Amino acid sequence: MPLAPIIIMNAILLAITIILAIADRFLVSYGSCKVTLKKEDEEKKFTLKGGGTLLSALIDNGESIAASCGGRGSCGFCKVQVSKGGGQILPTEELFISKEEQIFGTRLACQVKIKEDIDLFIPDLLTSVKSLVKNGTFDTKLKWHFLRTDRKEQATSPLAKLKIDKKDRLNLEGIIDDHRAMEGALMPLLHAINERYNYLPEEALRIVAKELSIPLSKILSIATFYNAFSLEPRGKNIISVCLGTACHVKGAQDILETFEERLDIKTGDTTKDMLFTLEAVRCIGCCGLAPVITINEEVHGLMTKNKALKLIDTFQGKS
Repeated sequence: MPLAPIIIMNAILLAITIILAIADRFLVSYGSCKVTLKKEDEEKKFTLKGGGTLLSALIDNGESIAASCGGRGSCGFCKVQVSKGGGQILPTEELFISKEEQIFGTRLACQVKIKEDIDLFIPDLLTSVKSLVKNGTFDTKLKWHFLRTDRKEQATSPLAKLKIDKKDRLNLEGIIDDHRAMEGALMPLLHAINERYNYLPEEALRIVAKELSIPLSKILSIATFYNAFSLEPRGKNIISVCLGTACHVKGAQDILETFEERLDIKTGDTTKDMLFTLEAVRCIGCCGLAPVITINEEVHGLMTKNKALKLIDTFQGKS
């Protein structure tokens, strides 16, 4: 097939794209647009001349927004929730935004052009990173360092997340100092913090990033890769129900549902009293004892519904 027609067609399309961009930039006027910014603890309004990107507008008005790609729409960190205005979602955004997020108006601030009044909410950075990890679009090769200290963090979970006070910070700094000089200190340090708090508090990870001069992106990539770590508060007792093949055929799903019903939580959740966290895992490696569960890494084999209920009673009695 001759290449000349293809080259000519691409050149024409490129020329049209450039002309439209120039026309949009210099010939189209959007007038003054009002931006209403809602955060977890405040609301801010400002007026600007339309035509620029939302990311630029937010930065120009003193907002700290993560964008490791420099606004090219290739990292996905600058997520905002737009409730009014913003236009249609662009193909460049769909890679980073799930269908569920689109329902709630999630957009990339660097891809939203301000052409009208716009209302939006800025989620915290960790929420954005978690969604990227869940969507499979978290790029661990990106290098960025983002610390936010201009607002009070508020828990979005019904469970109380840790607020690091002066005493906790001293304890945390002690843990960091114990590992600071170690080669490959990050993994054992995260294990120590996880053991101390039973999960990895967001504020603690920010302190680690600052103290060790390690990009928060690298810390989060490790924290979200290993099942041993959790970014959400976990209960005192971690119940893991094996759903591997051997356990599944012997009724593991019924046992999991028994725990859910008795504890009044779903798999992956934690009881309100912070006593139990329930999770499903794939193969503990004790297939001869199927069905198997572990509680705080202690193996309980040949499990039945009645045994499951008795174990709950036993651990509740110990608390």
